Amino acid sequence: MKWAYSLRRKTKVAVLLALVMVLVLAKNLIDSKNVSQLGNSFAAVYEDRLLVESYIFQLSNHLYSKKMLVDNCSNQGDYSKLYNQLIHHNTAINALILDYGKTELTEAESVRFAAFKRNMSEISRLELSYLQNEAVEVEMAHGKQLMDAQYSVAAGNLEQLSKIQVAEGKRLNEKSKEIIAGSTILTQFELVLIICLGLVIQILIFASKSVLPKFPQKPMLN
Repeated sequence: MKWAYSLRRKTKVAVLLALVMVLVLAKNLIDSKNVSQLGNSFAAVYEDRLLVESYIFQLSNHLYSKKMLVDNCSNQGDYSKLYNQLIHHNTAINALILDYGKTELTEAESVRFAAFKRNMSEISRLELSYLQNEAVEVEMAHGKQLMDAQYSVAAGNLEQLSKIQVAEGKRLNEKSKEIIAGSTILTQFELVLIICLGLVIQILIFASKSVLPKFPQKPMLN
């Protein structure tokens, strides 16, 4: 019956080795998934947060420049130049808005971004009306007040959009830390489990050797 006992021992060793292989394979699959998630997080930080923050900065500069141009426009000659200068800034703003819209927007960001686009459309309309009424001082003063109000609202929307980038960047950073921490725990668990299984396998191997006869037995004499 010793051969049967040895067979059972070998079967247990084989099962444990198979378990080790399964665990290592599962860990590799989880690691691949974690690496993919980390890659997506880093890509999102760059493409949807850092680039967007640069768009917001440029939009703020163009918006401020437009306001300064209107504020400093004080004579008839300035009005003739103002139109072309505003067109230049509006063209750049529209290009930035188009690039911004191609990024991944959160729900709150979509709402705020839509509000900003409405602001810019209204500002463009008011600027055109302002230039057309350059000879009517009262209407120009009223138009200037309306533009200033829209400039202020647009600047506020850009500020809120910037805050969203910071919040989302922080969230992605925390998510990356969680992924790394989870992967570290799994690695440690895998190492401990493999060591334990290795010890069990060693015990089974030595136990199976101990039941085997150390010296060949003499056959029974008749």
